[in-house]
Amino acid sequence: MSKASLKELDEKTAHRQSVSLTEEQHRQLIEIARKNRVSVAWVIREAIDRLLKEDMPLLHVPGSSS
Repeated sequence: MSKASLKELDEKTAHRQSVSLTEEQHRQLIEIARKNRVSVAWVIREAIDRLLKEDMPLLHVPGSSS
């Protein structure tokens, strides 16, 4: 199976996740989506992708070797 086929398979087996947002977070997401002419879901997925690609972990535990 080619890499493209594997990626398509991964995209088809997407998982749903539910999160609670503050009113301000929700407002800001809607504004970002509107300005970029994309869905709020796209903005959230893009933010997650960027976070996962960062070298620095979101949370740092002092003394850990991660």
